[in-house]
Amino acid sequence: MKAAVIYSSKTGYTKKYADWIAKELSVDANDLKGLSKLDEVLSDTDVLIYGGGLYAIGINGLKEILSARREHTLKKIIVFTTGLSHDSEEVRKEIFDNNLKEYEHESISLYYFRGGFDFRSLGFVDKILMRLLKLKIGMKKKKGSSLTSDEKGMLAVYQKNLV
Repeated sequence: MKAAVIYSSKTGYTKKYADWIAKELSVDANDLKGLSKLDEVLSDTDVLIYGGGLYAIGINGLKEILSARREHTLKKIIVFTTGLSHDSEEVRKEIFDNNLKEYEHESISLYYFRGGFDFRSLGFVDKILMRLLKLKIGMKKKKGSSLTSDEKGMLAVYQKNLV
C-alpha cells in the first residue's frame, strides 16, 4: 500500500507533524502549496495523510484535498489538524462536523494535535487577529473572570512567541 503525506502549514507546526509522520513511513512530506500536480501524487496513492492548520474551525487546504480526492480511488484518507485548543472529544467533534460532510465521516479519519505559532512568521492579518484575541482574553482576566485552560494556553503561547 502506497502512502502520501501532504500538508499545509502557516506557522510550521503542521509541517513538523507531517515531517515526523513521513519519516516513520519512509515517504516524503509534500507542501500543498509547492505541489504543482496534486493529481499526479494522488494517482499513485492508496492512503493519503493530509495535515492542515486549524483557522476559525476550518482546516487549511482541506477543501482542495477533498475536491481532488473525488477523482481518485484512495482507499483511506487520514486528516490531522493542529491548533491552539486542548485536545478533547468535544473539540474533535466540532472540527469533524464543521469540515466534513456526514457521508465522509466513515471514510475519513480525523486527528487533532496541539500546535502553536511563531508570531514573527504570521502574516499581517493573522498578527492583528492574534492581538485582538490576546486583548479579549486580557480584558476577561482584568474583569476577574476565570480563564479556561485554552485561554491560559493561548496567552502563554502568545507571550512565548513575542520574544
